[in-house]
Amino acid sequence: METKHKEICINNESIVGDIQHAFSERYPFLKIDFLETDKGAKTLKSRKIDPATSLKQLANGVVATRMDINDRRTILEITHDFEHSLGVVVQVSRKCGNVWNVISITEGWTLESQNSAGEFISSEMMAPGKSISRD
Repeated sequence: METKHKEICINNESIVGDIQHAFSERYPFLKIDFLETDKGAKTLKSRKIDPATSLKQLANGVVATRMDINDRRTILEITHDFEHSLGVVVQVSRKCGNVWNVISITEGWTLESQNSAGEFISSEMMAPGKSISRD
């Protein structure tokens, strides 16, 4: 798997963990998880796919694509690309201190905006003398 700063090149030899690592190298306050969904169930149940899993196991047929992860792309666009290009469901989360929050309400924000928000929130939460008050 080849990684360029604004795209991830994926092929039959790519594994989930390598794609996750490449994405997080570019956006350290975001992470991408691959999900296995139970489409036949009445409720949408999903579980994270093991990072050691190869894309060849997940996708049907030959895998060869480039995922565009430039700063102006949105979370919605990224998740759509993975599902339509590879047939896999991904979920993007943003770092908030020591916790990862799934992005849903702000999925229209760009990757750059999401990463900057994660950096800001995390730095504020970890700053000395800062505490979160609960009313």
